[in-house]
Amino acid sequence: MSKFKKAVLDTSLFRRSYVICLFCSNISFALIPAYLVLVFLFIWGVFLMIYNERKNHTVLKTRYGIWLLAFVLTSFVTILTHLASSLLYNAYNLIMLLHVAMCFFVFYSVHTEKHLNFRRELYSICRFIVYCSTVLGIVGLAFLMAEISFEVLWLKFIIFENRFDGMFVNPNQLGFIAVVAIFCCHMLLKKDFITISGRERVSRIWIGSCIAVNAISLLLCDSNGAMILMIGYAIFFVVYKMFGSESKFTVRQIVTKSAACLAAGLVILTSLFFVRNITQAGFVQIMKSTAESTIVSSDSLTDKIVHDEAAVTFEHENKNLDSGRFKLWKQAAKMFMQNPILGIGKGNIYEYGNRMFEDGIKFSKGYGILAPIMTDFHNGYITILVCSGIIGFVLFCIFGLRFFKHITIHVFRDDSLKESVLPCMYSFLCAYVIYSFIEVGLLYNINFMVIFFWLILGYTSCFLVKYEPNRELGTFVLFGKTFRRGLI
Repeated sequence: MSKFKKAVLDTSLFRRSYVICLFCSNISFALIPAYLVLVFLFIWGVFLMIYNERKNHTVLKTRYGIWLLAFVLTSFVTILTHLASSLLYNAYNLIMLLHVAMCFFVFYSVHTEKHLNFRRELYSICRFIVYCSTVLGIVGLAFLMAEISFEVLWLKFIIFENRFDGMFVNPNQLGFIAVVAIFCCHMLLKKDFITISGRERVSRIWIGSCIAVNAISLLLCDSNGAMILMIGYAIFFVVYKMFGSESKFTVRQIVTKSAACLAAGLVILTSLFFVRNITQAGFVQIMKSTAESTIVSSDSLTDKIVHDEAAVTFEHENKNLDSGRFKLWKQAAKMFMQNPILGIGKGNIYEYGNRMFEDGIKFSKGYGILAPIMTDFHNGYITILVCSGIIGFVLFCIFGLRFFKHITIHVFRDDSLKESVLPCMYSFLCAYVIYSFIEVGLLYNINFMVIFFWLILGYTSCFLVKYEPNRELGTFVLFGKTFRRGLI
């Protein structure tokens, strides 16, 4: 087999390339080239998904894969019921269906690949995120301290609507990547992870710098969703530390440890928000002590310098706690009633919104020509419910509940996981489940937030298959054919 053919058929190489490309799509100056490259990577991913299915029967080997397959088939039926939509929306629905299938059978199904050292793959991605986020964070903070912000085309560097976004497209993306970088640093400190991956340990100077820079970025970007993700990660890891060290507890121990977890959660919650307020106030004072900000606005025709007298406070310009989400969710409820059984499909949200509401879907106008693609309900669960209907939502929930039920049992039963990355990944997934209630996540978006979730879910599934081997689960017979019980 030639080196080129071997590289083309390397699913691990694809996953790393795809995740890194989506990460780069969050960087302002790399957004356009990243999406151009993503087109070719997407086609590569679809090819690999089909090739692996024909050669290795990936779907039948995927743990709880029957629910995921049923979800994909239901989504396909949803597309067929909305063929009256324009060609553009149908095309986007098809692309989204392929994206969903890739999440399931390329990223989550990583446990079906024999002889794969998934820790080595994870290590490569973590190292890239740590290095890249640290450098970009330092550059962004340096520009901030120099009180320089600028615009290129529609992209706002350093300051976005009174909030810090550094070198990233918007503050919410910066916040999510900051949490992911801290999460990666935590995993890179695990001895078991480094030993089994067979790679050199990342310098503690890099890890310390990454944590410090991304913590500051998280506090200044004022992303409540990212803060909830960070707080959730810390709390769930504390819960693991409290309950994951022993196999049996007395009632008194359970009550005591639960109270300790609750107290720790409250301390983490109040401390982080308090530190955020202090950090923002401190940077405001630093900014005020220097000359007024210089904003450089650049386009293809002219470069000009504009002085902005408005002080940056690093707070939301929208003072509503929900940031307009409640209205968006009310619109989603009305759209859900249009087709509650099968849903309307992701590609039809924008079109249905324009038909049903005078001003269309809230926030959609801000996306410009990308509105048909970018319009979303800022709640992963509501988006799945509206797009896939009750049937799709139930299938997705069955898969999620079965997965988390089984992996939770093993996380808290195995007392040898102290130096493993499994508790870290489990804590991140639990926090992400909460995060998805208020942000674009879970499934119906081709972005770093979604694909990173399925990547971590896939690596976690490798541990699940280790604890519950297929040979111990047995088989079942359906329509005269024998299947692995792990399929359900």
